[in-house]
Amino acid sequence: MRRLALPATIVVLALLVAGGYTASAGNAVYQDLDGGRQALVAAQASMTAATRTGDTVQLQDAAAQLQLAERHFNDARARSSSDPALLAVGRLPRAGGQLAASTHLAAIGADMSRAGEAAAAVAIQVAALKQKYAGRPLTVEDLQAALQEAQAIAGTYSASIQAIGQQLRAAHAERSQVDTIALVGPLKDAYVAVDQALADSDTSFARYQDVRRVLSDFLGAQLPP
Repeated sequence: MRRLALPATIVVLALLVAGGYTASAGNAVYQDLDGGRQALVAAQASMTAATRTGDTVQLQDAAAQLQLAERHFNDARARSSSDPALLAVGRLPRAGGQLAASTHLAAIGADMSRAGEAAAAVAIQVAALKQKYAGRPLTVEDLQAALQEAQAIAGTYSASIQAIGQQLRAAHAERSQVDTIALVGPLKDAYVAVDQALADSDTSFARYQDVRRVLSDFLGAQLPP
């Protein structure tokens, strides 16, 4: 799940309308955006390591970090869309678009976090299955049994598998509502980073929609058709 985390440039959103935000409201948004970023970074590290090791503990830690990231981004979105001081700033010329863009950015972060949570739920089950077959040569019977278990995981976690795509589509829908042409420099840079993160997530998260392929990758062996 490489490059899941939103890059550090997003942190500068705390300053996105310099001189317009009140100190307290701006700092609250900053703290939540930065908290979400840090949690996503931690989740990225855990899931990247688990991709190589199949360590379920690392994946469980990633899932917890993704839940924390979602809470932070949800709080940032709520504050940027309802805080009276920020709403007052939003009525100023040019500031409204900047504020709306920051609200959409928090929503994108939350959507990506939820997609990651769904992917982690599937990954934990597949990693546990990998450990069952690790450390020994795999027979044809082993591979057939592994395929059946993978199909069972796909059925049991079908809601999570569907949520991966749903949340990524929601993130793209939020992104489509923002025209970056008029954004201030730091916020525009943040959206460049978001576009890359979304593109990467479309690949790295979507792979967990195919349990059979993920298990094949974990085992280093091709499962029967």
